[in-house]
Amino acid sequence: MILKTALPTGMATGLALLLAACGGDNSSNTPEQQAKALSLQVLHTNDHHSYFEGQTYDLSLDYDENQVGSEPVRLSLGGFPRIATAIEEYRDGHTLVLNSGELNGTLYFSLFKGEVDFKVFNTIGLDAYELGNHEFDEGEAHLRDLLETVDFPVIAGNVRPTVDSPLFGADIKPYVVKEIDGEKVAIIGVLKVEKTRESSLVTDAVEFDDEILSVRDHIYTLKDQGINKFIVLSHLGYDFDQVLAESVRDIDVIVGGDTHDVLDSTGEFQAMGIEVDGDYPTVVQNPDGQPVYIVQAWEYAKGLGRLNIDFDADGVVTDINGKVELLVGESYQVQNNDNDWVAADTDQTARINSVIDGLTTLRTAEESQQILDILAPYKEEMESFKQDTLGQVSELMPFERIPAPFNTGETPTGSYAAYVVADAFLKYLPKADVAIQNAGGVRAPLNDGTFTVADAYSILPFSNTVVTIDMTGAEIIKVLNEGLDYAQGISASTGAFPYSAGLRYDVTLGAAEGSGIQNVDVRDESGNWTPIVNSQTYSVATNSFTGQGKDGYITFGEVQQARPDAFEDSNVAYVVPLLEYFREELPDQTLPALDATDYCLKSVADQR
Repeated sequence: MILKTALPTGMATGLALLLAACGGDNSSNTPEQQAKALSLQVLHTNDHHSYFEGQTYDLSLDYDENQVGSEPVRLSLGGFPRIATAIEEYRDGHTLVLNSGELNGTLYFSLFKGEVDFKVFNTIGLDAYELGNHEFDEGEAHLRDLLETVDFPVIAGNVRPTVDSPLFGADIKPYVVKEIDGEKVAIIGVLKVEKTRESSLVTDAVEFDDEILSVRDHIYTLKDQGINKFIVLSHLGYDFDQVLAESVRDIDVIVGGDTHDVLDSTGEFQAMGIEVDGDYPTVVQNPDGQPVYIVQAWEYAKGLGRLNIDFDADGVVTDINGKVELLVGESYQVQNNDNDWVAADTDQTARINSVIDGLTTLRTAEESQQILDILAPYKEEMESFKQDTLGQVSELMPFERIPAPFNTGETPTGSYAAYVVADAFLKYLPKADVAIQNAGGVRAPLNDGTFTVADAYSILPFSNTVVTIDMTGAEIIKVLNEGLDYAQGISASTGAFPYSAGLRYDVTLGAAEGSGIQNVDVRDESGNWTPIVNSQTYSVATNSFTGQGKDGYITFGEVQQARPDAFEDSNVAYVVPLLEYFREELPDQTLPALDATDYCLKSVADQR
């Protein structure tokens, strides 16, 4: 239960300063147990989205003595078998192992619904796990069942299930206090409220406290217990973490997640061809002008964050340093003279390993047999399921959520994959005139080549259904702009960006609210494009998640409430239209290259 302070702001601030002046927990210690300095190591991951195995990835490495500059090396990057090995190597009595949450995204989740995730984390032995918004994707009852399988603290300090929720009474702690070398370190959890409400299947039976006020109140409570070292395990996102740091006193470190940011201060990531979003750690000043240190560890189990912190006896950080380590296997591929990928020979392998040995953010790691053994039976079942082939994809259909600017007539940008999913909805439901798909509901690209059942489930892993909503043209324009606006908000989700089939429009990023999508056209049964008619009614296909008004698509929910007869749930699982699209709609079961004249984005401008 969250304890709210009853003190006025000025009095609370005075109490905080008094406690800081007294050294925090000195008042609760006997002379023999005075507070002392502490060195702490934090190992952390975030946004794994049920990725467990290493992924094929290309890095630029300066390994070829016959070439000028770096050359691409293809290797196996990350995965929890390697991360577990590194954690086992680094862990000592001064270590915390933290994960800031986020399930769902691969076939491991589509088939096993989180069972694998928490088995792996039980084996690794987390010190704390912060709930992510996707933990609610299968509903509160399922999350309750998952929580009963864990052997580690699950925290979310601003989440309060009521008696009407299956999560009521579940073991979700607001924070956990760890004692290391006699010193107490508080780890406070916080979850992004708006995104969780709008981007998961959580119900109104779960209440949420304001993120900033929640963290502040927990710190007051913990300071009263004599604690002076505070880590926030956050699922707010990189930008929101910086706002939190600026707004709350006494936070030392924020271990973040949700936004998949790449943080690096060594320069090595950029040299390897990885785009960097900020420093590791990122430093932000709190209201008293004191530094707060923010870290993330990228995404999809690609790397392990390793942060070393020195505290003095008063809980002040006197030294901090760290990095995200990318863990790779020793099986490398390089490009030959024809630019074909081939296995690196012995000499090339030795030179690549020599380059890796000289880097601080890249290292080889063996895979933990214990984790491999956990994954083995699940992987075998998945491999059997993956055997069915649906068809072929002619060219890569990317899934970039927010499109880059382009002019009419130029090659379009954005999520071709989301457009294909919307087109599958439109083809599957005879009633539908148009279809709208949120970018974040599509979790992977359609890679060129063979397209399988497993690919379809990886792209659409959620337990949604396909629905139709009868709406006016004016309501369609409004709901498209709601998705765009929500995709650009600090508390929201880039996954809200709207893609569609049977609709096309011009987009201006950073435009005034409600005005970023203009010049909306509708395609008729003959394939002709005409301007949408505000007063005309159209049947819109979408997924049941956005159809409820989630992800910022407020008008969908309002229409459903005001005109129940306008809403129809097909009860068809989310992935089925895509399966049938390949089986029934595509000539020779082959998805052709994108036809820009049918694509939903006519142009994209950016005035941010």
